Amino acid sequence: MKKNQKLSKSLIIYDASIAIYVMVAAYITVKYFMEQKWVMAALGPVSLLYLLIPRLAEKLFRFKLGRPVKSMVILFGVIAFQLGVLLRYYNSVDIYDIVMHLLSGVIFTLVGYMIYGKCNKRPHKRCENCLLQTVFALSFSMLIAVLWEIAEFVVFLLIGHDAQHHLDTGVFDTMEDLISCLIGSLVIAADYLLSVKLKKKLPLTRLILSFDRANGDSVADLF
Repeated sequence: MKKNQKLSKSLIIYDASIAIYVMVAAYITVKYFMEQKWVMAALGPVSLLYLLIPRLAEKLFRFKLGRPVKSMVILFGVIAFQLGVLLRYYNSVDIYDIVMHLLSGVIFTLVGYMIYGKCNKRPHKRCENCLLQTVFALSFSMLIAVLWEIAEFVVFLLIGHDAQHHLDTGVFDTMEDLISCLIGSLVIAADYLLSVKLKKKLPLTRLILSFDRANGDSVADLF
């Protein structure tokens, strides 16, 4: 009964995340259509392609993300892509970029933990070598952060789009982004290590365990 309630709750959250994404896409389309910005208006429905990313990842890497992780990915798309890029919150809200890099640290560290468990094919041994797992997850998150900054710099060189504010803040903006990502990564690491130490499922670690359960492992029983 309790398991069915958890599945029902995760399904509601997953459906709600999709509904939010679709509604924001519709708002983007209407907003820019009214402003006669046709290219931006077209990006509203185009942004719906983002919803295919979780399914494509599952097909490509042959694993199941599980509804909680899918919901996280979709909501991150709302905040980072739809609001941040298409509605230009990065430019209009001062701390938006910092918050997004912090969230990216959280998400990609979670992904690092999931990759470690999947690649070792022993997620049921997740409580063992927890420091090694944490180093891997942190390294994965920071690798993504560095690659993102390099990509932004390359875009600046090629087309002049200065996402890093290279002309006015230079290194400061890049370092601010990397430090924000590191802080988010450390939050997840602390959550995971405390879960192992206390043998208790803390909020963020539950996402890692939901991934394990989706792939047929009962690791959650160890916490």
